[in-house]
Amino acid sequence: MQRALDFDKTPALGVPLPFFLNVPVFGLLAGLLATWSDPQAFMSRWDRATLAMTHLWTLGILGSAMLGALIQILAVACNVAVTPARAVAATVHALLTVGTLALVTGFLWWAPPAWLAAVALLGAAFAIYLGAVSLALWRQRRQVYKGAREILVPVRGALAALALTVLIGLSMAGALGAGTALPGWAGGHILWGLLGWGGLLLMGMSFQLLPIFQLTEIYPKSVTRWLPLLIPGLLVAWTALDASTGLPHLMRETVELLLAGAYVSWIGTSLHRLGTRKRPTAEPTTLFWFTGLICLLACAPAWIWLRHGQAPQAAMVLGVLLIVGGLGSIVHGMLYKIVPFLLWKHAQDARVIPDHDPAQARIYLKILPKMAAYIPAAAGQWHVALYALVAVSWTLAATGWAPAAQAAGPLMILASSVLIVNLGRALMLYRRTLKILADMAEKTQP
Repeated sequence: MQRALDFDKTPALGVPLPFFLNVPVFGLLAGLLATWSDPQAFMSRWDRATLAMTHLWTLGILGSAMLGALIQILAVACNVAVTPARAVAATVHALLTVGTLALVTGFLWWAPPAWLAAVALLGAAFAIYLGAVSLALWRQRRQVYKGAREILVPVRGALAALALTVLIGLSMAGALGAGTALPGWAGGHILWGLLGWGGLLLMGMSFQLLPIFQLTEIYPKSVTRWLPLLIPGLLVAWTALDASTGLPHLMRETVELLLAGAYVSWIGTSLHRLGTRKRPTAEPTTLFWFTGLICLLACAPAWIWLRHGQAPQAAMVLGVLLIVGGLGSIVHGMLYKIVPFLLWKHAQDARVIPDHDPAQARIYLKILPKMAAYIPAAAGQWHVALYALVAVSWTLAATGWAPAAQAAGPLMILASSVLIVNLGRALMLYRRTLKILADMAEKTQP
């Protein structure tokens, strides 16, 4: 694995940033819906509000962030650039945003036209994205950086899982819109979406991001080489066994146990790496990673509870731990590293330093804010604390505790508002910096 990133390959700021800005906006919508909905929304997976909130999370928050981050990481870590990046990103972002809102509308008001609109919009968004990324991976397969295999193997698996997740989801949404019988594929949709697309992509990014930004040791080759191959194979086996009839339940439970064991192995290794990192201070991204990994680890006993317990809420608790606690925490944590870096990098690229005037060059360097100035650590730590309360309240709400259900929505609104403020201040600092640089460049022109 390579320890460095080629930041000269960073895409234009307008490519990943709109995807990242979706996160707090859809977080606000999820919080508002949780506040407005009856507590029943936390009690049943098939409640209208539950389905709407789930897709606000999976498409609006997690999906937006992961699609934007993948374009970024492929370029700087693998030398794989999606082209034309601006056009692809702008089109996919618009289709994904409007399509997610249409899908949520369909669930809330049980409106067939909204489902059909969502099928068209989301189908186009993911077709364009998957086509552009797959084409880039194929065309630039010989220019991939040496050592990038540890990223590309799980990324390819994640993209395949995303394609299958989308196909299943569009089929079910299309059936709802057309008023036909709903295919019984919900289990596969959830499994491939969370453990395939979400889990594999997160795993691949951790192989690169934790050693570089958290100064951890490199992951063992036994983890980076075999887990990204084992997990898709187990997902395929689970799907085949689930579709089969007359086979012992023990076979599927064994595959599920192996799948859980594979992810527990990665989670345990990641926690150990973070615990023995060389960076002394725990910045917001570090704390979000710890929160997310602990929530993901808690999914193991939740799965045992689901399979061998009698509590009807076990499935809801498992889903919240995966989506809100695990994937949600880590996605929010990555924003605190990626967004300040992007703003700092593009501000650096905007400066014009005269070669003949070293003194002027030093002035430019003094004016440019440090990367840590875009989102101060204290502001990020407040968000970590709030988001931890969000994860706890949503999990307790899923157990049926009414006070937690009442607090879940307002806490999510507050946490998303803090994120909006933090990102907004960072963007304002970036714009002020660009203005200062432009004014200085104008004054220094002969």
